[in-house]
Amino acid sequence: MPMIIKKDWLTIGEVSELTGVPIHTLRYWETEFNGYFSPLRTSGRQRRYNEDAVGRVQEIKTLLKEEKYSIAGARQVLSRKMAPEGHIMPGFEMSESAEVPQLGITTSNPN
Repeated sequence: MPMIIKKDWLTIGEVSELTGVPIHTLRYWETEFNGYFSPLRTSGRQRRYNEDAVGRVQEIKTLLKEEKYSIAGARQVLSRKMAPEGHIMPGFEMSESAEVPQLGITTSNPN
């Protein structure tokens, strides 16, 4: 359902109040979902959110809070949505057997 914002842009505080997402969480999501969610900045470096950015905040919130995805899982869902058919956005590698991001972490045996 589309939102109707009566201004061209909203401040981070207004977006926080509108979406129920704390300001510090919005800032964190901006770094974690860089490329998908990035508000505009004024010359004074203040964040400005348009209707599209607010919709993306709502989408991220739904994935993380309601559908219980991890940050990595939510990134994967969003990358599939944004990428052309059959392509995964950079930063995501898919294994053939399971559809979970591969982190490439190695463990060593201390013995």
